[in-house]
Amino acid sequence: MVIVENLTLEVRNSVAAIAPASEAAEVWLQRSQPSPEAVFFLLLAIEELVTNCIRYGYDDAAEHTIIVVLSVANEMLTMTVTDDGHPFDPLSVPRPNLALDIQDRPIGGLGIYLLRELADHVAYERRGSKNCLTLTKHVH
Repeated sequence: MVIVENLTLEVRNSVAAIAPASEAAEVWLQRSQPSPEAVFFLLLAIEELVTNCIRYGYDDAAEHTIIVVLSVANEMLTMTVTDDGHPFDPLSVPRPNLALDIQDRPIGGLGIYLLRELADHVAYERRGSKNCLTLTKHVH
């Protein structure tokens, strides 16, 4: 069993904060010699989940912090994203109708759909005033 230290990222609710968080996460994950699929998943998850928090999670202009905790154990990457935004369960979002022509599809929903498809496991819970989403993915 190989355990890599956890990485905790505190990401401000600003689009400019996403790239540095993604870079730090990728550098950290490289210690586990991940598959390209695991790296893609990690970067997509940070981009999608933090962007959704920023765009839809808050009604005010105050600074909020989105916490992303990463760990690797037994060849599984676990990512937990916690935010203090509006209650939002991404598992309740209906799957997009991929049979529709692209111009006929509603905007949005594909990122969450992709994450749900790519993850080995996804779980959501509301803890007090916080959303907590946990995703797991094989590293290799």
